[in-house]
Amino acid sequence: MTKVTLLLQEAIYEQAALEIAEQGYSIIDGFLSAAEVDSILQAIHAEEANGSFSPAGIGQGAGFQRNRNIRRDYIRWVNHAEPPVSCIPYFERLQALIRYLNRTCYLGIRDLEMHFAVYQPGGFYKRHLDVFQHAQSRKLSAICYLNPNWVTADGGALKLYLPREDGTENTITVLPEAGRLILFESHAIEHEVEVAHRERCSITGWLKDEVQFF
Repeated sequence: MTKVTLLLQEAIYEQAALEIAEQGYSIIDGFLSAAEVDSILQAIHAEEANGSFSPAGIGQGAGFQRNRNIRRDYIRWVNHAEPPVSCIPYFERLQALIRYLNRTCYLGIRDLEMHFAVYQPGGFYKRHLDVFQHAQSRKLSAICYLNPNWVTADGGALKLYLPREDGTENTITVLPEAGRLILFESHAIEHEVEVAHRERCSITGWLKDEVQFF
């Protein structure tokens, strides 16, 4: 990696840190290249063909349930310590970003929890928060989208509900465009995935301040 590349990368990370501190979220376009996106999509489709995906649920432990009125996506968990070869650039880049955020924002992120997420046409996830009632280790939600040539008519947008100090809220809508990474505060920002009209893929997960043991 050249000195110029490192400086550009650090500038992107600095902007992300400022945005998270100021508004609770940050969007980084071009986090993955088109070739990297295509490689990961090939891995996802191979996993789909092998039957490795399962319907996603809500809740944790004894409270876990699958409710198709709340969410209709399919997931396959990814071991970030030994990811598929196609995902190595993503996790290396994400770890570099985490190191920067820990150094500058003192987030204390120590672990990742990641999965592939696939929404088939008609899939959605209603408004929710990314933390469990008795587990607060998720600090930032991280979603990297893998959808080339996505347009508004394809649906599947991420809608963030941003609280204001006066008790009202603002909303922003984010298209799941290929290579785009979005980070947002897991404990503070409610969000939903609008109905997708074509297959919608991502690497989705959380940056946590506790190490997860299996």
